Amino acid sequence: MTELHLSIGEPFTSPAWGANFVLFAGGDPILEDTSKDYLRRVCKYARTHGVYLVPERFMLLGYQCLCLVSPQGKVLGAQKGLHRGALDRVGKRAGSMDILRTEFGGIFLCVDVDIYHPEVARIAGGMGAQYIICSQHIEPGDYNSSMVFTGAWNAAQLAQVYVVDTCNEFNCVCAPLVLTKHGDGFVAPPGHKMPLTAKLDADKLLAVPQPYRLSRRFYAVHRSDLIR
Repeated sequence: MTELHLSIGEPFTSPAWGANFVLFAGGDPILEDTSKDYLRRVCKYARTHGVYLVPERFMLLGYQCLCLVSPQGKVLGAQKGLHRGALDRVGKRAGSMDILRTEFGGIFLCVDVDIYHPEVARIAGGMGAQYIICSQHIEPGDYNSSMVFTGAWNAAQLAQVYVVDTCNEFNCVCAPLVLTKHGDGFVAPPGHKMPLTAKLDADKLLAVPQPYRLSRRFYAVHRSDLIR
């Protein structure tokens, strides 16, 4: 599979040199009345720079969503939030999970607070994801360092995949312990510096014992037990 050269930066700024995959830094979601125009702009950005792009979260039909845009400026797929976050308590909750197949491997788009629900990462890994890409918002005053370990870091160890996380408080890249330089589970530890860059290779995950494979049907059957 193709090596993923990641760049996390402020929305619509130029990606780091050599990047083929861009993630816009997380913050408040784009409001529904401007989301269609926003999607047109992000598709143009991806096409102009020739990169895959996961833009900011946006509201659509009452759901908080993330999407993946191709270097040709086409939306390859989207994921709706499975849980309600602080910003969308009256929003809808999705009932399905999808893995997007790319040249880098399988990608699961993790919306906001879904990163704190371990069953989501575990099922995504079981469905064949090699990467979990998360964008979230943390309410002012709520952040503490344990949120990294209960969220992105924990997801990487449970699913044995790469987890890229961006929010208004930090950006980080996590991986299975054995694939990190210091054995601490961080390819790039939490920080504010942008652009954050990293080179990730899904083929290296082949050397990591994988969880038992699950399916979309497993999620559908057990969703009422897993998500309250």
